[in-house]
Amino acid sequence: MKKLALIGLCAALCFQMTACGGPGAAQKQKEEALALLSSDKLESGEFVIDGTKYAFPSVLSDWTGNGWHVSNRYDNADTFELEYNIESNEFELFNDEKESEYVSVCGINLGAEPVKLEQSTVSYLDLKVSQGKDAMFVVLPGGITCESTKEDVIAAYGEPSEEEDDYLYYTYTNADGLDILVGIRVAFETVDKVYYKLADSNWGSVANAEECSSFIDDALKTSFYGDYASYVEKKFDTEEGAAELYESEIEYYAQGLMYYLAVDYETVSEEIADGFRDIARQILEKVKWDTPVVDLPDGATYGSVEITMYPVDFLDIILEDAQAVADTGVEGDDYAQGMLDAITPKVAETNYLEPVVGSYDIDIDDGVISADDWNEIDDILMDFME
Repeated sequence: MKKLALIGLCAALCFQMTACGGPGAAQKQKEEALALLSSDKLESGEFVIDGTKYAFPSVLSDWTGNGWHVSNRYDNADTFELEYNIESNEFELFNDEKESEYVSVCGINLGAEPVKLEQSTVSYLDLKVSQGKDAMFVVLPGGITCESTKEDVIAAYGEPSEEEDDYLYYTYTNADGLDILVGIRVAFETVDKVYYKLADSNWGSVANAEECSSFIDDALKTSFYGDYASYVEKKFDTEEGAAELYESEIEYYAQGLMYYLAVDYETVSEEIADGFRDIARQILEKVKWDTPVVDLPDGATYGSVEITMYPVDFLDIILEDAQAVADTGVEGDDYAQGMLDAITPKVAETNYLEPVVGSYDIDIDDGVISADDWNEIDDILMDFME
């Protein structure tokens, strides 16, 4: 699912283009730019700015490594990190050589680990085309520039999939399987604006209470059972990302269990840690919940969900045996192994505590359930709540 993380970066994007030095020089620049492009198809995602080829989508460092910098107004640009599948707000990139040139982009983290903004993927790029004196000279595949007409665009790319408010919209799926939306605006007879974005179809969405309930249920099955076929099919995550989510839950429970037993998970041997992870997998398979009950009026984006959860009682039933190990006075890996040996037979005896009913706000435009509420649901089901 795609969420928005505001990092204090906001701007209107302008991507100004012009033919510099007269018709002859402009034609030469255009020919040199076309020679850099690998295709004349819009689907290539390529374009040339002042003799340098760029592509959409790309890593933001492709821009900063080519003479662009994040606006100096944003003092957190070097330290801010995007979490997995989080998209930033718009922010400006300025050209280091031409003060008047700037672009505005959004970044998204498509990787499993948090990344700094510069390592994020450009998910949105809006180009305001201009023939201004100090504007950049930009060439799109097929030779489309600020001098191109609507007829030129259609001749180069074919009939648009949609046309509205002077925009010609084109959609395609790139080689990485990402759906791309391109909007090209023609005003006063020539192209004056172009934008690229990762289409919303790349991420699952919910539109009503039934879909919201299904999403929450699928997310829980992914987290606790590693059953993510439906979650991935509905594009709420990639298979890699869903697997990472499941493994992170295993690690979270395993470390929580070791902490509960006073086992130092930072120094314990990897073999023993794997033993605790195996227990974690078995315990998480036992957690259960009732189908989420969602209150989301027709057409609304805000609502609530009620989830009846059945926490496992594993931490309670191992306490006596764990205390016996602690009373032996052994330490280090001997202690950790003793704990592992003592609690392993208890896995088969695991049952449930009294059900807990949780009620949470939902916002279908912003991840459905907040990160804090997801964490609370995890802790309730794992019996980690204090």
